[in-house]
Amino acid sequence: MFLLLALVLGLAFALALGGKPSRISDLRLRGEPLVLIALGAQIVLFSRLGAEVPDGLVGPFHLATYALLIAFAAANLRVRPLALILLGLACNAIAIAANGGRMPASERALAGLGLSSFDGNVSSEAHRLLFLGDVFVVPRQLPLANVFSVGDVLIGLGAIAFVMVVSLGATGNPPLQVQRLAAPFRRGPYRLLVAGKLVSHAGDWLTLATLMGWIYAETGSTAHAALLLLVRLAPPIVGGGFAALVVDRLPKTRLLATIEGLRGVVLLAAIAAVVQSNSLGVYAALAASGVLAAISNATAPAFLPAILPARELPSANAGMGMAKDVAMALGALGAGVALATVGTTVALLVDLGTFALAYGLFSLLRVQPVELPHEPRESGGLRYVARRPALLFPILSFGAASLATGLASATFPSLFAGLGYGAGGYGFALGALAVGLVLGQAIVGFSRPAEDSSRWISAGMLAMTGLFVVLALGEDAPTALLVLGVVGLVDGTTDVVYDTVLQRRADPARLGAVFGVSSSAVALAMFIGVSFAPLAGELVSPAGAIACGSFFLVGGALLALLGSRAPVPATAPGLTAPAR
Repeated sequence: MFLLLALVLGLAFALALGGKPSRISDLRLRGEPLVLIALGAQIVLFSRLGAEVPDGLVGPFHLATYALLIAFAAANLRVRPLALILLGLACNAIAIAANGGRMPASERALAGLGLSSFDGNVSSEAHRLLFLGDVFVVPRQLPLANVFSVGDVLIGLGAIAFVMVVSLGATGNPPLQVQRLAAPFRRGPYRLLVAGKLVSHAGDWLTLATLMGWIYAETGSTAHAALLLLVRLAPPIVGGGFAALVVDRLPKTRLLATIEGLRGVVLLAAIAAVVQSNSLGVYAALAASGVLAAISNATAPAFLPAILPARELPSANAGMGMAKDVAMALGALGAGVALATVGTTVALLVDLGTFALAYGLFSLLRVQPVELPHEPRESGGLRYVARRPALLFPILSFGAASLATGLASATFPSLFAGLGYGAGGYGFALGALAVGLVLGQAIVGFSRPAEDSSRWISAGMLAMTGLFVVLALGEDAPTALLVLGVVGLVDGTTDVVYDTVLQRRADPARLGAVFGVSSSAVALAMFIGVSFAPLAGELVSPAGAIACGSFFLVGGALLALLGSRAPVPATAPGLTAPAR
């Protein structure tokens, strides 16, 4: 059943991306009869037909079916997604072999189905290598409810990838290559840009996490901590609009360095406010830093097409996204260590060093200006975007998705506390999400996306809709973290594709305006989602609030689909000689 669902999802994604599933029937694989023999034998073993098979032979026969499937996958590794299926089969086979031919299952997962035992090849009495067994559960409110394992997850992901890769005709060349992600790093300006943003983003999270700890220690109030978070979320709405006005009018290298210098000055003001226990000053400094960060965040992706060829933009955006997520982990972890050892003031002084280092890295950027073809200039970034559906609809779709994720993120503390993770639940949730984001961005960085992959945004949001529903209905803690990790994986792919779509569709001379409008729209939607989370918590359960978020994701998917059908401007950004 799990494999059937994966195949259906693979077909849906392939069709959404313009693939031809009929190509699957044209693909010739070695050892196809092995699959039929193995699946037929499993049906016999674990149905009424297998009642006459001696118990002592069930285990060996079961393992023999896995040996046949592993042999089939190994013989066809030229179709790269089968490597995932091979790994999943191996995980399941190891668990089954360690338990005498039965797949171990946790009692907790079976209880999630409302069962105390399970017929067939699954046994709650098998305990060896339980982490490889059926420890996850599809909620019983959903069709095909069942327990499943890590191996099943790998098999399912491999099946989805197999259908998509074959349908899109990508079996000739390897669909994933490390060299693609590494290609942009051969260029000096890109290396400096990524390093500078990594350090700068780490400083962002170090500042926020340190000040969150300080304000809670000073006031003992979660309301003050929530207010500080909202103060950090609100300024990018203004900062994005300001970016739309200034980024395209100023040298981007000088702008990036200047912003880091100004943020260092703002941080000095925050340190002074902390020393004086002036919470109002801390709020003001954090708000100012947020405005400056929004301008910097719009400048970096607008700068990429000037230093890289268009074919490298997906990998370059993936590298930037991965740097951002690694910075989040480093900054938050650094804040926790610093607050526990040296205190708030010293932590912020260390943070000051991150902005100084980012300033130095951006100051080293040297790029020869290139004359780019562009459309006649219009006043106002919002007007420019509003008149171009090919840009407007993707931005609106990401706004709808950001509203959903803002609503969900603010609900995670209560949701995961209720699942048994206690006060640390929010941290576990963010960790699972961050791991998924990095993996998703890496997949796009390794891959070879189509010239216009905008339909993937719509497909990805529909996938996230289903995952939100599973998360809302689930009552099993490990499964919730797994689902959240997959949400991050899908979200990571759509983030990279979104940036690439904007870079490829916008006039090169207006990229700053486009990313400024995008930043404002996403920040506003996120702010609304977080603001309405407490009200949603009063009206419905945490799970209900997340289910509500899925409706906004459906809206985002429809908007993205409209954007994929909109006519694309004739200008071709990124078709410039890359700087070295």
